[in-house]
Amino acid sequence: MSRWDTVCFDLDGTLVDTLEDLAHATEEVLMRNRLGRMDGKPVYPLDAYRQFVGSGARKLIERAAGEFVGKELVDHLLQEFLAVYDRDCLMYSHPYEEIPELLGSLRDRGIKLLVVTNKPEPQAKKIVRHYFGEGIFACVYGGVKGRKVKPDPETVLTALKEVGTTPDHALYMGDSDVDVFTAHNAGMVCAGAAWGFRGEEELMKSGADILLRHPLELMDYMG
Repeated sequence: MSRWDTVCFDLDGTLVDTLEDLAHATEEVLMRNRLGRMDGKPVYPLDAYRQFVGSGARKLIERAAGEFVGKELVDHLLQEFLAVYDRDCLMYSHPYEEIPELLGSLRDRGIKLLVVTNKPEPQAKKIVRHYFGEGIFACVYGGVKGRKVKPDPETVLTALKEVGTTPDHALYMGDSDVDVFTAHNAGMVCAGAAWGFRGEEELMKSGADILLRHPLELMDYMG
């Protein structure tokens, strides 16, 4: 029998490939506010957003807008981004291959499934509901004003408490160093999703306990 009764997932780059929609919304906001290119082409290639995302919407905007943009403008850009992203967050995104099968297999074994992400919570819930339906996850926690972002472990620990389990009985799965640090800060084992935004090298360097190259490989560790 597995030592884990719960699996807590990151969302972006782990369950769903959301990169193109995040880039699209950011580029639209930069263009609207005359921070884009004069020729109308994207400011950044899509791959640049692999490093921009992962620490919440504000940090994404700060990274894309550049270091010389002040707080007031970042606040404005962030509000525009949230509106655009809410409108378009299902345009290009899609679950990674094998993720629906993995979730089904875990549920069949009675494993509780959670999502804890730095993505704004309304869009996190919208994406989860659209691609996975209602009820497969016991709870979905995202970024809200006043809530600490990962790698702070507070939200993960809150989610575990909500489903009646403890860090030593839960596994965290994510695709970035932020996820590895979150898991370890919470006292959890981290499974690194090498198919995600950041890749195998970052996960290994940051100390992922398990490295997964395909989602269904997780079942080999579930006992």
